[in-house]
Parts: sequence; C-alpha cells; structure tokens
Amino acid sequence: MLQVHPHADRKLVLEGLRAALARLERSDRTVAGGILSLPLAGIERTLPGGGLARGALHELCGAPEHAAAAGFAAVLLGRLAADGHVLWIGPRCDIYGPGLVDLGLDPARLIVVRARPRDARLWTLEEGLRSPGLAAALAEVDRLTLSQSRRLQLAAEAKGVTAFLLRPPEAALNPSAAFTRWRIAALPRMGQAGAPGPPRWRLELVRCRGGLPGGWQVEWRAGNFHEIAHPLALVAGSADRPAAPARSA
Repeated sequence: MLQVHPHADRKLVLEGLRAALARLERSDRTVAGGILSLPLAGIERTLPGGGLARGALHELCGAPEHAAAAGFAAVLLGRLAADGHVLWIGPRCDIYGPGLVDLGLDPARLIVVRARPRDARLWTLEEGLRSPGLAAALAEVDRLTLSQSRRLQLAAEAKGVTAFLLRPPEAALNPSAAFTRWRIAALPRMGQAGAPGPPRWRLELVRCRGGLPGGWQVEWRAGNFHEIAHPLALVAGSADRPAAPARSA
C-alpha cells in the first residue's frame, strides 16, 4: 500500500507508483477499449455496445460511507482484474480482504493508495490512468469540477484504463463528463436460518452517453450477477388485456 501525505513530494510519489506498476507489468496486459459484460439482459439492452465501456470514466454514487456502492465497485474491479492490476485510492485504508474475495476481487491484484486530501486523490487517479500496467483505477471523491472530470475521462481514454469515482448520493445532481453515472443502494440480503444472504443492490442508471436511463435490482451469487424480478412484474401482463366490450345503454 502506498500513502500520499499532504506535504509529500509529488515527484517522489509518482516515481514510487510507477516503480510498483513496472514490477507488475510483466504479467499484465493492457486493457484498451471494448466492453465489460456484466452480464444482465436488462442492462445490456440499455448500455451502448451491451456492456460497461472500458477505457472510460464511470461514477458510482452511494449512501453515506459508500457501503453499497463500494461493494458493487469491488465486483466491477474484480471482473476487470482478469486483465491486470487495479488501483483503489481512498482517504482510509479499511478495505476488508476477505470481503473482497467474496465479491470476486483478488486482493493480490489490488493496489491500495491512501491519500487524505481530495486533490491528492484526484491527482493520484489521473496519474494512475496514464499507466498502461493497470486495468482499472478507482478513487473515493466527494466533489470535483466539470473540468476535472473531463481530464479524468481523457486520461482513461488515452491508455484504455477504466476509471471509477466513488461518490456520495448528492453528487448525482452535479454536471460531469463521466460516460455513465449510477445511483446504488443496498437491498435486504435474503438468507436462510438467520444467516445473511448474498449481496443485493438497487442499481439506477442516471446518465449514460448514447444510452437511456433505467433501474434494476440485482444479486451477486455464485460469482455472477443475477437480476431480481420486481414483484409488480408478476401482474404486468394484465395491462395488455383487450378492453371489455361496451354495454348498450
């Protein structure tokens, strides 16, 4: 784990990050564009290309402390980690390794950077996106400007590294150059005999470049996503019945 202190020499920090990535590049291959399949039929019909765009910036907005959004992000990073190492940048270092394994993210493929100042996290993310040894990079950020989001999007496109911003719910109202923006909330975990069940989320695609908004309920089970049928969907067919013939007066 690397730590970025408020008064650290940025040149030295950058050299340390590049050295760490260089040691990993021999076993990694660069992710350059393409689509990350989730796969969920409802989401695939909505997203351009049928999946999450690689080499682009995506925003994941969640509840306080980002618990639900962080879990969903870990799943996405785990799928991308098949193509290289992934970077997680946050103000703390409280990531729970066994929990990551349950979500499909191998801690051995994860580089954690702790940077308390927000500007240091944004700077570290942008520099990470310029490193071809990474498959994806995520930063926990509450606020950023439209100009800063454009810089991150361009940096992600340049090297084909997928970027994620983990943000609070109110951030979904602010302008951004991100390719997609999601609202993520936790759903009750339906287990048996009092034990907690697999993670469940309510996903809302708020914005998508070239796509349409939508909402889904999903569960992470047996190493894959599964869409949960909404209870109201069971009676949706009644709306298509032909109207009853009008009775004469």
